[in-house]
Amino acid sequence: MVVAFIAYCSLAESRAERKARDFCAELQVGMDVGPLKLRALDAGASDRQTKWIYIPDQSPWLPVTFTGAFLPSRHICSVTGSPKLISAKYVYLD
Repeated sequence: MVVAFIAYCSLAESRAERKARDFCAELQVGMDVGPLKLRALDAGASDRQTKWIYIPDQSPWLPVTFTGAFLPSRHICSVTGSPKLISAKYVYLD
């Protein structure tokens, strides 16, 4: 049973990381960011954690979040920009 649990955790982490990295790889600087949230949700990102964040004097940020084996384990394609993409990079948050 323990071996199965460890295998599940490893698989869940690997899938979440791959999804976040693949999502980032598909994005290109200068593209329109309008449809990105819907595109992220279609790719399996967490609806609860994938939301545009607006901070005064900063570019809007969209953490496209794919959860690993446990809720605190988050694989993120960190997107900034509006109306055009400025950057997209993979980030792991545990």
